[in-house]
Amino acid sequence: MKGKKTMDHGKAKLLLQVDNLQASMSFYTKQLGWELVETEASGHAALLRILINYEVVLIQRDQLIKQEPEWQASHLSHWLQPKPACPQIGDLVYIGVTSVNEVEKSLQKNGCSGLRKEEETGHIRKIFVPTIDGYTFVYWEELLASNDEIVEMYADGADELECALDGLSDEQLNLTEAPGKWSIREQVLHLIDLELVTIHKVKFALAEPGRSYQGNSFSQDDWSVGLHYQSRPIKNEVQLFRALRQHILGMCEHLPDALGRTVITKDREESVAKLLKMMAGHAKHHIRTVERIREQNGC
Repeated sequence: MKGKKTMDHGKAKLLLQVDNLQASMSFYTKQLGWELVETEASGHAALLRILINYEVVLIQRDQLIKQEPEWQASHLSHWLQPKPACPQIGDLVYIGVTSVNEVEKSLQKNGCSGLRKEEETGHIRKIFVPTIDGYTFVYWEELLASNDEIVEMYADGADELECALDGLSDEQLNLTEAPGKWSIREQVLHLIDLELVTIHKVKFALAEPGRSYQGNSFSQDDWSVGLHYQSRPIKNEVQLFRALRQHILGMCEHLPDALGRTVITKDREESVAKLLKMMAGHAKHHIRTVERIREQNGC
């Protein structure tokens, strides 16, 4: 291995396939300001640091196909977590930061072009950064919101989802934003499964405030395949979505200081308010995607 070693690194949770490794390394270090940590001796892969505790492996696409499994095991697994995110061309890759405005200033200073900024008051601020490899990085920052605003955002989700789906035929549920992207059907089933997984944590916080919480990681791709998102009906799930939100809202109204109750996970303390805000924002993201698909297809 060769390259710049400024500190010990953990394992990367992101794997990007690129067409020209040298060109991509130059783009990510000079335009986006990432740090080169190591390069693989053969010149087929490199490890970069985006932020502290957030690293990414770049690998030349044709070499990933050509190399023997033993090469991948001895090199990539040394750098990568067991199940890294492996986005496809056209995918959005999200990176949480403390200040999107500071990121924007840095990117502009480096001459990065094509930036697009979005903000949802009281929820999230984002800047979209297109790359030479066809991915779009989304640097995002969580914005402050009052408990009343969080409850309102969370409560509005069921109406917003049903409105976004209104009038669609079963065939139209299979429409996508682009080839290889999730369909409307898949967007909805993923959205509801994330709610189910997260509500388990919310219930523990409400019932046993301050308790340590341990849960399995959630792989959206594994769930999509294992639970047949591509072909399942969504009617009952949409009804379940409304019932779940009404269930949680009812408890939050009844229990004293419900939104301030917390669970302790392995690396942080999470409040009910934070979890509801996350679910509200996640739902809005997928609902907007459904609306874009409808607009693109005139339905």
